[in-house]
Amino acid sequence: MSAFIPLFIAILVGTILYITIGWWGFLVIFPWIGTSISLGMYLQRNLRTERKNVGRRVSILLILPVFLFFLPITDKQNLQLEGIVFLLLVGSYSGGVIHYIIAKVIGPLIWGRGFCGWACWTAAILDWLPVYKTDKIPDAMRKFRFIPLVISIMVPLIMVFLFSYDVNRDYLDKREIIWMMVGNIVYYLIGIPLAFLLKDRRAFCKVACPVSIIMKVPSSVSLVCIKPTNNKCIRCGRCNKSCPMDVDVMGYISQGKKVRDTECILCFECTQVCPIKAI
Repeated sequence: MSAFIPLFIAILVGTILYITIGWWGFLVIFPWIGTSISLGMYLQRNLRTERKNVGRRVSILLILPVFLFFLPITDKQNLQLEGIVFLLLVGSYSGGVIHYIIAKVIGPLIWGRGFCGWACWTAAILDWLPVYKTDKIPDAMRKFRFIPLVISIMVPLIMVFLFSYDVNRDYLDKREIIWMMVGNIVYYLIGIPLAFLLKDRRAFCKVACPVSIIMKVPSSVSLVCIKPTNNKCIRCGRCNKSCPMDVDVMGYISQGKKVRDTECILCFECTQVCPIKAI
């Protein structure tokens, strides 16, 4: 029954936003996302296969068209960080800005980086690549993410400084779609080769994604997180080996602590592989 909680929450949020803002798309987007996540959670728990993460990967793939096609086409929304910064600088507070506030700022206070694990349209492709992780990416490499973060902020700043933009909605709509598509193409062109080069599907998330840096701050105090059960950890290390984000799950669980690592994307793979259900 708990697998259907995301669906109920999504319907509630979508209805509230429709009533308060008035856009019909909320009644499509949120129920679709909620259904996708609930289906993924159900498959994650009940699918009898050695690849326990299939449910989540199905979920994230189903959500991809919502953010990559539905919103940009129906409401002319740009959900890329570069586009959001641009919109804020020219004083346009479109649906893309609302998305960012909900999914990347306020949301992580509740579900941490669950968006990265269950709804990121970039990771939706990366998670299906025929790449098998062999080693942990060095922590020093994760600092590289600050470079694309600075670039994502500076590019729109420079554009707004050098050119004058008419805040007319129709004018901005066309450019938002271009920003969205170009930004995603760049992310895929970086993320896919990185996955094969570093032998890690989530290499982009760890060393090149600027959004992850933003989400890490609210995620540090998130309400939902992986936590230990009453079963004592036997330190077998399976949880750490299965974690796609290189989180030291065993270190937290063996000490009876909640997993507060802001790299955790709530994929729940550690809970699936634990032989004594200590997580």
